[in-house]
Order: sequence, then structure tokens, then C-alpha cells
Amino acid sequence: MFKRKLAAAAVGAAALFGGTVATAAPANAATVIGIFYWNSNYGGSTYTVTAGGTTSCTGTTSDTNFTSGFSSAWNDEASSHKGFANCAIKVYENSGQSGASSAYYVNLSGYGVLNDEVSSARYS
Repeated sequence: MFKRKLAAAAVGAAALFGGTVATAAPANAATVIGIFYWNSNYGGSTYTVTAGGTTSCTGTTSDTNFTSGFSSAWNDEASSHKGFANCAIKVYENSGQSGASSAYYVNLSGYGVLNDEVSSARYS
């Protein structure tokens, strides 16, 4: 609340004296790297994974750019995904990117035997 009042006062002062007020963008905007879907074919509720900053994946699957686990509400629930920011996604049965896994896919409409079994992912 105090910051809004201070900003409003600065804008008012700038207008009164003919000046301008500059605003800055957030220093570390988050970049969406993947969206997971509750159902196959990209349906149902979604779980969005972001990476700090505005970086993206390298576009090659020979390296790992990011890893993630799932919240307890989404553990063993995802059924499909879409990758963003040049990321292909590999899903894993267990936390810590272990157990059975898929190949890397930017978009994957169904997980087959891993449907409702996914607990973590790797982004490349």
C-alpha cells in the first residue's frame, strides 16, 4: 500500500512540475518452459512450470537445461504436455528424474504406460 501511495505521489509531482516518471520491468521475469495437462490430448487442468529469468532451452537434447518435480497435487496425475521456450521435455516416473521415462518431446499428447505416473521432468 505504501509503495502505491509513494508511486502515486511521484506521478502527481511529475505532472505538477512537467517531469516524467520512469518505470522498470521486473529484473527476473519468469519464462514458461512447460505446461502439463491433467488429461491426454492437452485437456483438463494445467500445471505450468517456469524458469527464472528470460532464458530458454538450447534446442538440443544432448544437455539438460532445467529439471523439475511436481507438487503433491500433481504427482502421478499428468497425462500430456507442451514445451515452450525452445524446450523439449522428458518425463519420469519417479522424483529426481529417475525410473521409467519417455523420450524428449516438445509436445506429447499422451504418456501411454506413464499416464498418471509422472513425478518429475527434464527440459532440454
